[in-house]
Amino acid sequence: MDLEKIKGESTVPVDRRESHISSIRSGTGPTDLKNNHRTPPDLEIPTTTANDPPTSTRSDDPEPEGLTKTPFAPVHTVFTRPQRTFIVIMITLGSFFSPLSGQIYFPAIPDIANEYHTTTGRINLTITTYMILQGLAPTIMGTFGDTTGRRPAYFLTFAIYLAANIGLATQKSYAALLGLRCLQSAGSSGTIALGYGVISDIATPAERGKYLGPAAAGVMLAPAIGPTIGGLLAQYLGWRSIFWFLAIVSGSYLVVYTLFMPETSRNVVGDGSIPPSDWWVMSLFQYWSARREKKRASREGRGSEFDEKKNKAQLAKKRKLQFPNPLTSVVLLREKDACIVICFIALGMLVFMTQLASLPTLFGEVYGLNTFKVGLCYLPVGGAAIFAAFLNGKLMDWNYRRWAKKLNLPLEKKRSTDLRGFPIEKVRLQPVLIFAPLVAASYIPFGWVLQKRVNLAVPLILDFTMAYCQVSCSNILSSLLIDLFPEKPATVTAASNLVRCWVAGAGTAVIAYMLDGMGWGWCYTFLGLIFVLGTSLLWVEYKWGMGWRSEREERKKAQEEAQNS
Repeated sequence: MDLEKIKGESTVPVDRRESHISSIRSGTGPTDLKNNHRTPPDLEIPTTTANDPPTSTRSDDPEPEGLTKTPFAPVHTVFTRPQRTFIVIMITLGSFFSPLSGQIYFPAIPDIANEYHTTTGRINLTITTYMILQGLAPTIMGTFGDTTGRRPAYFLTFAIYLAANIGLATQKSYAALLGLRCLQSAGSSGTIALGYGVISDIATPAERGKYLGPAAAGVMLAPAIGPTIGGLLAQYLGWRSIFWFLAIVSGSYLVVYTLFMPETSRNVVGDGSIPPSDWWVMSLFQYWSARREKKRASREGRGSEFDEKKNKAQLAKKRKLQFPNPLTSVVLLREKDACIVICFIALGMLVFMTQLASLPTLFGEVYGLNTFKVGLCYLPVGGAAIFAAFLNGKLMDWNYRRWAKKLNLPLEKKRSTDLRGFPIEKVRLQPVLIFAPLVAASYIPFGWVLQKRVNLAVPLILDFTMAYCQVSCSNILSSLLIDLFPEKPATVTAASNLVRCWVAGAGTAVIAYMLDGMGWGWCYTFLGLIFVLGTSLLWVEYKWGMGWRSEREERKKAQEEAQNS
């Protein structure tokens, strides 16, 4: 076949191009158009060039303007737009459970303390221990998901979570309550890190904002509406109904996930075109599709094509059988850019969670609200989280396109993007440098407003503003972490989750004492000023982050060369 005709898309009939693609995949045709020799199959998705062979040409998205078109360029993922929408919905719902479970029984704490004849302080320990495990569990599950696959990790976490909820609904002692809350946290907390890993599997940096936004909404919305749901259930059905409710909804989610959610890990399925090597890693839909494809390949005489996919799956199998090591996440904190971004995420979560934890006490004392009405006061925070998640995703993608156009770089929406030489740190941090001061501006006056006992609308407006800006910051910085460590997104997200949960847990444990000792106004002023000082970390990352990333890539390249030699 003539090389010029292969390259000229408009002069080659569709059936001949498809025949050429099939010959490449089956191993009968050349995979290197320059040297005309076969190259061994490799699980890694290469950086797109004009001479790269296709891994897949399937996509429902329109070709972005300004993109250099290559007829055989590999796409980032073969999942169609409806499939990716379903995947994002599932991971958003999955990420919802961990923060929801942490705060859903806030209104029921006095009732639980009365039943067990203990103090509310001892019941508050169940919140602290929950947040400790909430930070630790993802360091295990995140690594497990990156190496073994997303589906096995999700199934394990929700099986543990479901069992813990049933136990919490039926237990009759304080010790059992404390222990089962730890188990509940361990089961649900890994879903956040796993969710961000799934986003990196199916979305390129150019379009990551619109997919990451809904996932972030689930994480930030749950603490806001959790107390409202818990207050309703505890008031009308008793506090045990809270855990029965969580058991029912998580069990329903697990059934749907098991049947329909596909495996997305690029270490297992590549761009999604390689069937998982083990049946238990597949969804029911993937299992049927793999069997149908195998029969079709055999019927059409394409056995070598299927064998190549099988060989790639065997390579993935060798890479995924690793015992999850929680220290893998902690080690990432040695990287200067990762440490700076994670520390600022933790500061943001500190101010956010301390404000949420103090609302029942402060609003009850100032405005005389009962448990149910206090729960309703969390709704502005939830509404802000929803608006921020979706609007901020569009802002992220717009700023990425703006920088790509400014630097005259191709805008890769369908294909894997090499970010070497691209200032992704500046692209992501520019909006954060606008939102972060607004977080402090709405947080610092919160205590003074309550001390003056102004109209309820004023603190609710401050809540909305602070939540909107904080969710936007968290969303953008989480995306930046994935851009910095694209080969292990769940692991770096787990490291972030570890630090932010432990810092926020410490804050919620001492906020009541700080309010009493410092006064409401000075307490929020002090925490707000700490957040302002932390903003200086972002300027450091903005200026030197790209250089640190380049140094890390050089070290990695040198290590690989040393191992090969």
